[in-house]
Amino acid sequence: MINNNEGWKLNFTTAVSDAHNTGTIEMANINNLVDYYNFLNYLVLWVPSEDITGTIIYRMLCTMYLVLDQKTVIGYQTLPTDPIDKPLSELSIWMINFANELGKFLNTTQSLTKETLQTFYTAQNFDVDSYVVPKGGWIGHTFNEFFAREFLPGTRPIDGPNDPHVIVSAADSTFQGCWDIDDNSQVTLKGITWSINELLANSTYAGDFAGGKFMHAFLGTYDYHRQHAPVDGEILEAKIIPGLVYLEVNVTSANCCEEPRIASTRKTNDCTTIVDAPNSAGYQFRQSRGLFVFNSTIGLVAVLPIGMAQVSSVVISDNIKPGVNVKKGDEISYFQFGGSDIVYVFQKDSDVAVTANLNKHYRIGEQIAIAKPNEIPSVPIP
Repeated sequence: MINNNEGWKLNFTTAVSDAHNTGTIEMANINNLVDYYNFLNYLVLWVPSEDITGTIIYRMLCTMYLVLDQKTVIGYQTLPTDPIDKPLSELSIWMINFANELGKFLNTTQSLTKETLQTFYTAQNFDVDSYVVPKGGWIGHTFNEFFAREFLPGTRPIDGPNDPHVIVSAADSTFQGCWDIDDNSQVTLKGITWSINELLANSTYAGDFAGGKFMHAFLGTYDYHRQHAPVDGEILEAKIIPGLVYLEVNVTSANCCEEPRIASTRKTNDCTTIVDAPNSAGYQFRQSRGLFVFNSTIGLVAVLPIGMAQVSSVVISDNIKPGVNVKKGDEISYFQFGGSDIVYVFQKDSDVAVTANLNKHYRIGEQIAIAKPNEIPSVPIP
């Protein structure tokens, strides 16, 4: 593809050089375009493993996209900010195909070995002992099965199980913010206006969220990757929406005294160069994603598990379909491989007030918001 498009080889060669010159350890051995090709060939059949920092998977994904996000080549992608009716570019189609091929390998038993499995038990934040182990152990299963492992019963208690006003986290995730939806069903994020109708892919219920709220949280690669209902209610819609496999990757410098978000790279006397995927609000409107719409006591609630980069596979859980009633905390879907996002959309009349703190990590079942607070009866202090 690069050889067949005029100017691409020079621009990709420059992109690899620019990415290498950032000084990140991820690019230390990728000096030229052939090295990058070799990295991609390795990645597509990579048996995932971790080190003690628990950041290798994250860094592997960042390495691929760091090159693709360089200024000389990023324009070859169909970007989240492009018009919704713009056809997918040749490069974006290739990126989707790459993600699918990687996913095929991760669905084979060759993708999980005794040696690589052990690395997750010692990796920071993975906390594998808190999850269910299948009968006979994990060996003989696939990496995707391990990645979507289930938590042990009782480890995710539900806040306000009998109070419909209490909205709980649908995923183990870090809260990133809440924004108002205007009366035209649009939300403005970092100066860019996005359509809720596009987010919900022309859902029958897309127009019902005008004047409501848009909430966003992200999952790390080490997080539990199943999603659960944040409210009680009847499922009105449950579907998968195909989209991009995009990842924004930045290179920053952090003070050596600070704890970097991921393990990093070449140290100077006073700083460290790191790669980071900031999960900016907005790209979720174009990514591969799931959509669940609930009819609850507080009104309609939409929940969207959002794929990120190679995590383009959202799987709807068994028996989750329109007409089914779920309880707060019931499983609705799961991701396969990598890190990802979760989005909530609420109606105006739900009068949702956020209780979550910015950049704080919440487990499934922990309260993140409350609906119609004025309807909650006050309890007199004895």
